[in-house]
Amino acid sequence: MSTTSARSRSPEERLAILKKAHAVLAGSGRDLQLKQSRNAAILRKAHAIVGQAREQKRLRRCAKLAALKAIAAVREAYKNINASSTSDIDRKCWRERQALVEAELMKIAKLGSR
Repeated sequence: MSTTSARSRSPEERLAILKKAHAVLAGSGRDLQLKQSRNAAILRKAHAIVGQAREQKRLRRCAKLAALKAIAAVREAYKNINASSTSDIDRKCWRERQALVEAELMKIAKLGSR
């Protein structure tokens, strides 16, 4: 047996090795078992991919919801700050800061919509 690892082989070499192994198994009458095991592996991989996609969608929805809740909390907090502020200059500064914070949170909410 060769000392080179499977990762160091080219795709063509790996394909040739697989074809040779399949031919040996087919010659011994185990080709049906080989097909079944290959189909089972493909099905497991497909289920894993679907599960990962669902989890990513769930996490995006959670991020969007958290961002929207944070936007509501920021608006309430800045409303209270502006109500307690006596200077128009302070209010203007707080509104500018509020706009920055809300813009960043909206970016997160939009990322959750993808």
